[in-house]
Formats: sequence, C-alpha cells, structure tokens
Amino acid sequence: MAPDAAAVASAHDRIRAHVRHTPLELSRTLSESVGTAVYLKLECWQPTRSFKVRGAFNAVAGLSPAARSRGLVTASAGNHGQAVALAAGTFGAQVTVFVPRDAPEAKQRRIRALGAQLDATAANYDAAEVLAASFAREAGATLVHAFSDDDVVAGQGTVGLEILADLPSVRTIIVPVGGGGLSAGMGTVVKARAPEVRMIGVQSVETRVMYESLRAGHVVELPVTPTLADGLAGGIDARSLERVRRVVDEIHLVDEHAIAEAIRALFQDEGIVVEGSSATAVAALHTLRGQVIGPVAVVLTGGNIDATRFARILSRC
Repeated sequence: MAPDAAAVASAHDRIRAHVRHTPLELSRTLSESVGTAVYLKLECWQPTRSFKVRGAFNAVAGLSPAARSRGLVTASAGNHGQAVALAAGTFGAQVTVFVPRDAPEAKQRRIRALGAQLDATAANYDAAEVLAASFAREAGATLVHAFSDDDVVAGQGTVGLEILADLPSVRTIIVPVGGGGLSAGMGTVVKARAPEVRMIGVQSVETRVMYESLRAGHVVELPVTPTLADGLAGGIDARSLERVRRVVDEIHLVDEHAIAEAIRALFQDEGIVVEGSSATAVAALHTLRGQVIGPVAVVLTGGNIDATRFARILSRC
C-alpha cells in the first residue's frame, strides 16, 4: 500500500523549508490548442531542476542520525541522484550514487558537484539498482530507493497537494510515469481529496514497462532501448505496480518524435526548458485533444537536459 493522504500532508510540512512550492501557470498556447484551460506545474524549477527533491528530502530528513552517519546510497537515472546528494549534504551525510553509464552528462556533472561519490559503470538503470543494493549490504549504508521507499513516495505526492491547493477546480492531471513514485504519491492524495479528478500517466514507447505491466497484471521486463525520456527508463517492482494501479486511471504512450516536438514547443512558446521525460506529458496532451476535461494540470517533472541534445532537438524540429 502507498502512504496515505495524511503521510503526504506530513511530508509537505517536513520538506517545506527545503523545496519550492512551484508555480502552476496557465499556458494560453496549450489551452487554445486543446480547447480547455491547461496549467503547467513547473517542477523543473526546483533546486535540482526536478521534482525528485521532494521525496529525497522527506526520506533523508526522516532518517535517524545513526542511519545518516552510516552513509547513504541510491540508484538513479540522474535526477533522484542529484536530489539525494543535495538532501544528504544538507543533513551532513555522505552519499554514493549509482547511475547508468549513458546517463546524461549534465546529470552526472551535477551529482558530483553536489558532493556525491558517483559510479557510472552500470549498463542501465536496473543494473545500477543491483550495484546500489550490493553496496548498501557490504558498506552498511542506508539505501534510499527512487520509487519504492514510502517516504520518497509521500514526498513526491506533495506535488498533487500543491495542485489541489492552487487549482481546486482541476479535473485532469497528466504526469509522466517511470518507476511510479510520483504518480502513486500524487494519486494517493488526489483521489483521497478530489476523487473526481482523472489521473493520466504517460510513458514513452521505449519506457513502457509500467504500461505493459498494468496490461499484464504483473511486472514484466522489457529490453532497454535509447530514448529521449531517459528519466523514465528502467524496471519497476510489484509494490510500485500495485500503487499505480490503485490511483492512476490510465497510461498513454508517446513516441520519440512527439517528445522532441514537445521539448521544442515548450521552449519556443513558453520559454521553458524541459528534459524528455518531462515533455512526455505535453506530448500526450496533444494526442488527447478533445478527450480531456479541464482545467488540466500538466506536471513538468524536470529540466535537466544536455545542452548538445537540446540544441540538436531545436535544430531538427
């Protein structure tokens, strides 16, 4: 079971000194395109340019001094690693972060800059998880899991709490889905306080593990393939699958071209820089034109994109 709405509210109180209550801004361009009011939840404006700081601070703040003194370890596609590194530094803890060797250089550079020990030898995210778990056992370090840790999920859920506070009339929320921590945490508080709100998850075709697992009724494994939505890549577990199943109404898939176009459009029309994982939500919004009830809140989960990749996308679209 996911943490309940009360746990999300407690997390909001615990982390408010460390994270931003990010803006929820009306997009006139998207509203006109879709035919209903569309608001952008700018989690790409968090201290590490990602919503991940919410769960990381809630988890690290909740640890005992003894647990923090043993050191922390985590596996990450990049954004969670930055968030745990920032939280660990704030509380005076050492942290080791395992990322895939093809994790964006911008994310790797910022993890190091935040004082973490970085290991980028894993072939993919799932392999990084195995290395992190092994390190935790051997070194006695405290593992901060990216999407299954209860405190991480509760912290991510505070995004939903803020949307409900800032836009009580919201009727649809669109959110990218990777391991499921954000969508499960948000869905828990949203369905408890506003059960009429439709929760729509989004994955890329190349990262559709949650989508296929929900269809199959159990966790499935898919080959890892290149994608702009690198932050959504990797496997899930049975806990995250069940949590998402309970609170997310449906998951849509978008292709790589649609993600690239959404990155370009957000920059050109809104002046907002997002990474591919974040852009999936806007890409899905275009495919759902005429099928969503407004007001709609779209979660822009992160803005950590390599400059060379960003320039290439802008030049090709």
